[in-house]
Amino acid sequence: MELYDFKSDERPLKAREWLKGKGHSLSTKKFWLRRFPIIGWLQSYTLSIASHDLLAGVTVGLVELPKCLAAAILAGLPPQYGLYSSLLGYFVYPLLGTCKFLNFGPTLVISMLMSTYTDKYGPDGVVLIAFLAGVMITILALLQLAPLVEFISYPVTTGFMSAGVITIVLGQLVAMVGIKGSTVNAIKAIETFIIGINQFNTWDLVMGLVCVVILLGIWHLGEITEKAINRTKEPTGWQLFLRYFSMARNAIVLIASIVFVVIMITTTGQSPVGTPGEPNSQSKASVIHKKFTEQIEEGFPPIRPPTFQLQIGDETLSFAQTLSELSAPLFVVPLILLLEFVSVAKSFAGGKTIDTTQELLALGLTNILGSFVQSIPVSASFVRSAVNVASGVKTPISNLYTGGIMLAVLGVLAQYLSYIPTSTLAAVIITSLLPLFKIPQVTMACFRSSKRDLIPMYATFFVGLFVNLTFAILFGVLVDLVFILYPTARPKLIIKSCKFPDIGEALLVVPDKNLSYSNIEFMKQRIIKSAGLTKLDVIVVDGSFVHVLDTTSIKALKETVGFFQSSQKKILFMSWRNHVRDQFVKFDNNHSDLFIPSVSFTDKYDVHLEDQNSLQDIY
Repeated sequence: MELYDFKSDERPLKAREWLKGKGHSLSTKKFWLRRFPIIGWLQSYTLSIASHDLLAGVTVGLVELPKCLAAAILAGLPPQYGLYSSLLGYFVYPLLGTCKFLNFGPTLVISMLMSTYTDKYGPDGVVLIAFLAGVMITILALLQLAPLVEFISYPVTTGFMSAGVITIVLGQLVAMVGIKGSTVNAIKAIETFIIGINQFNTWDLVMGLVCVVILLGIWHLGEITEKAINRTKEPTGWQLFLRYFSMARNAIVLIASIVFVVIMITTTGQSPVGTPGEPNSQSKASVIHKKFTEQIEEGFPPIRPPTFQLQIGDETLSFAQTLSELSAPLFVVPLILLLEFVSVAKSFAGGKTIDTTQELLALGLTNILGSFVQSIPVSASFVRSAVNVASGVKTPISNLYTGGIMLAVLGVLAQYLSYIPTSTLAAVIITSLLPLFKIPQVTMACFRSSKRDLIPMYATFFVGLFVNLTFAILFGVLVDLVFILYPTARPKLIIKSCKFPDIGEALLVVPDKNLSYSNIEFMKQRIIKSAGLTKLDVIVVDGSFVHVLDTTSIKALKETVGFFQSSQKKILFMSWRNHVRDQFVKFDNNHSDLFIPSVSFTDKYDVHLEDQNSLQDIY
């Protein structure tokens, strides 16, 4: 039997050395080019590149405008908040970003999560969550802890997204028929529909369904066009027109709906459909008098810091109480923002390496600065990135052109937002979210490959559907961790009687993984029980696969040494790494004599307990 003796150790840097290295790096040109990449590529920015960026920026703006409005409505906020949320991302990212296809703005996924907080904390609470989430992400970036997001598995993400899609679609169907009320989960949405059935507006439903059909039709046309372009490799002018027509479908339907409402008001003084500015009445026709501009400030957002003391009812919380109150969103929101960013970055990187730390710094600072202009949390988006790539974007400066469109809308066109039918926004939201519902496809994939993954996926899905999305993601991660930790808590062991040249016959125990608080008690009991089944007086624990020990495992091993010493038996540790041996000895400055180097030995027979699964040979 051959065991591998790994003895190589790499000394970690001391704090003083690390700080000295960091201080030196701050003064280098390489550091500043990395932190502000615009310095490098702006020197070679040409008119040709600018034309590509202009096309991409304008196209993204047309696609993004209706989604910004929809995101705000979905979050339970006035539509202008969607535009506020997009501003800083389009002006900060060109300075700090490294990926031409990425930009930061409101997404429907984060908006559906924010809707659970808007009712309780109001707009000020949501803006504060954006600030705190930005701080958390910036800290994670500086500490290079972004891989923490990888603890959320794809099945859990699928369950979360799919539950959110159904919850939102039910809520938007309720809004599409003119009913107002809470739709934080599926049960509440159905309850709101039943209670508000007397508000049902047939014209709103017809308008919404027509918009859904048109949006899906244009989307399908775009899919057919893309397949044709991929076959020919050289798109014709007509194919390019259809591509951009499909990309701008939300804006096209939005403008057409506004024109319809304006014509109806101009000719009859009435609109048959409700708008966010003035919900429809119980009759089929409702007169629109109020506009968004009368409900919120018109023009650019006020620049002010977020409110750090939440007002809940008649009680004003201190900042410490506010942090305690927001403990759940402080964990969940940064996690979802990171999850969206990582998903988009991996999908569009094309095999190229992304400076994750720099990108997360940009994301964190965008959320921090955005909170000063009343922004909700923002992240990367599949739709925006896909449009950027399809439009031939060359540099992150395309964000500036998109930002210019948002500024123009806020400064000049905000007064027309009141004419957007609620049912049209509902249709935009529904059709945008449908591709995120992947439960059927992932269920089939899991059933064919890993049935175990169905448990955390459906646990997340049903909790999100019937409780709320915040608890769903936490519950899903917890269920996933149980599946991850259980194998760690039950290591496979080799337990053999072997003959050593200098020791003689001894009981050999080889764990197949690191020892920690989660598995050391299991291993301790197995060693003691196995030793009791033989008459051997020496037990040899091989540490070839042990890379690290924690305090609990060291204490348990020390207790095992004491147990065998009191039983007139001896335990030795063979092939342990130097740094692991030092950990063990320094715990109480004892037992250094129990460590022996690797030696050759001869297998004699296996020793098994009744629990064959726990003690089977790992080779």
